[in-house]
Amino acid sequence: EWREAQIRDLKNVLKDLRSDIPLVFVSGNHDLGNMPTPETISNYCQQWGDDYFSFWAGGVFFLVLNSQLYFDASQCSVLKVAQDAWLEQQLAVAEKKQCRHAVVFQHIPFFVHEPEEDHNYFNLEKAVRYELMEKFCRAGIKTV
Repeated sequence: EWREAQIRDLKNVLKDLRSDIPLVFVSGNHDLGNMPTPETISNYCQQWGDDYFSFWAGGVFFLVLNSQLYFDASQCSVLKVAQDAWLEQQLAVAEKKQCRHAVVFQHIPFFVHEPEEDHNYFNLEKAVRYELMEKFCRAGIKTV
């Protein structure tokens, strides 16, 4: 299948990278589909690792989110609830520690040009966007 060939080719290229530089994979629609399912998320995690996680590097707190769950979680609402609960815990850490910097990585941007723009294929719904932006601001996160 074409996907297995793509995975094999990418892993073949990645093996030549310096091992002292960590790789961070951020899932997106080409990995999980526009409407992710438990199966597509499980397949992604088996190949590339967790679909959401956090880490510290150089005193900076990084959060990696599965933004496909914010685009359409209709087929995997339990997984979205789990990510949301985890995110609340992580934001509490960011707020409590008052990190020098906290950075969020996600595939789908909140907006393309401005926060008030209408929803389209390339951004998140306004209600979702505003809710997450408010949470991130409270936690001191300024970079997404």
